[in-house]
Amino acid sequence: MKARHLLSVFGFCLYANSLSATDYCFVDKKHHWHFESDFAAMSNASFYRPSSVDNTQMQYAEGTSSLYYNHFVSENNAIVAQAGLNYTHVGWDKNPAFSGENYYYGIFSVSLVSYAIERWRWIVNGGISFDITEWNVGQSGVYYALLWGRYQYTQNFAFHSGFFGYVSSNARNGYMLPILGCDWWWTKSWEFKLVFPLETSVNYHFTRNWSSSLMFTTFGGPYRFPRRMHEGIGVYEDGIFEIYSNGVELDLRYATIGCLRAGVGGGYNFGGWMEMKDSNNHHKQYYKFDASGYGRAYLNFTF
Repeated sequence: MKARHLLSVFGFCLYANSLSATDYCFVDKKHHWHFESDFAAMSNASFYRPSSVDNTQMQYAEGTSSLYYNHFVSENNAIVAQAGLNYTHVGWDKNPAFSGENYYYGIFSVSLVSYAIERWRWIVNGGISFDITEWNVGQSGVYYALLWGRYQYTQNFAFHSGFFGYVSSNARNGYMLPILGCDWWWTKSWEFKLVFPLETSVNYHFTRNWSSSLMFTTFGGPYRFPRRMHEGIGVYEDGIFEIYSNGVELDLRYATIGCLRAGVGGGYNFGGWMEMKDSNNHHKQYYKFDASGYGRAYLNFTF
């Protein structure tokens, strides 16, 4: 197995970014509203398999913005509502299955965040994502659920456990992954987060507010996240496509205790694949693309 493939497997095992990756740090009794936005864009990625698409390139970008509202229904339990928008751009002139390039997905979810059990924080989340350009939930809707527990074992060390999963409206596509890992403040400056599949990062804190992060990242939504094609060709008229790739990223971040976070960064994508199939999961085709660089910016704040 090539080194590039080993890195890709390692990256997936450590970090598989999801629609529910927020850590709910903003849930408190003083502030009810929270905003999060994240955008990343890859440079041209060259396809190399199958041979029919050799020397063709894809431009890929994705971004998500969400507004949250939280309300404590009891002393240690809060309900959190989310409304968001996901944007995905897939630019590939030689695409053999569909010609649509821009996708806009609405995101709606409700969560219970509980501190009722000593040392535990539990998050129970359920939501839906669907194509707002067509407003056909039956065709494009994806339902997802999250159960995430964090146990504060010591002042500097915590365990994480739970699961994350999703299923499409027609139940032909779905996936479930366990949540397992820890976060650890090794010293006052070094912080490690190894929480599969939500976050894997090594963070160095220069000051109370400024830090640098080295992390694994993914593109294309949660692993094997299905999207309905726009302007499908032939048997792919109502087809489905999935994109998956991962990489490594270095960020410069500003953060405060009040959950204000802003950062910029860049990284290297190890390459990945695009799978295309018709609405019945037939006529599957894999198209593999090579490595490329990318940039990212994000902003989170509470008010």
